[in-house]
Amino acid sequence: MNTKLSSARVGVSVRGDREDAYRVFGALKAVFPATDDSAAGKAAEATPEPGHGHMVWSMVVDTTDRGSATSQPPLSEPVSVDLYGTDPPVHRVCEALDASFGIEKEQHVSGDQEMEVRLRLAAPHP
Repeated sequence: MNTKLSSARVGVSVRGDREDAYRVFGALKAVFPATDDSAAGKAAEATPEPGHGHMVWSMVVDTTDRGSATSQPPLSEPVSVDLYGTDPPVHRVCEALDASFGIEKEQHVSGDQEMEVRLRLAAPHP
């Protein structure tokens, strides 16, 4: 396995409706064109989160190459995004999401070699 490639990958999970999840994935694919989008938008769970009525959508982002952010349609509501990976690639994904949507809130837990970050992406103000 190519260590450089695997360490450049970030797991992304989005809790929200399908259209908002696809907006998030579209923004990430524009910034990180090496990402294989064939698995993007796969539902991680077969049923909605209890009490929320939202699915969890997931993809893996390859941060090896960096493109530029493109204009994305606004989110219909704030969404929660979880990122898993090593420190530099996770921060690159955070920057891309902040540039595309804006981050309302951020929490992170660092481990020995990997970190987990939970973001709340902003929806436009009415």
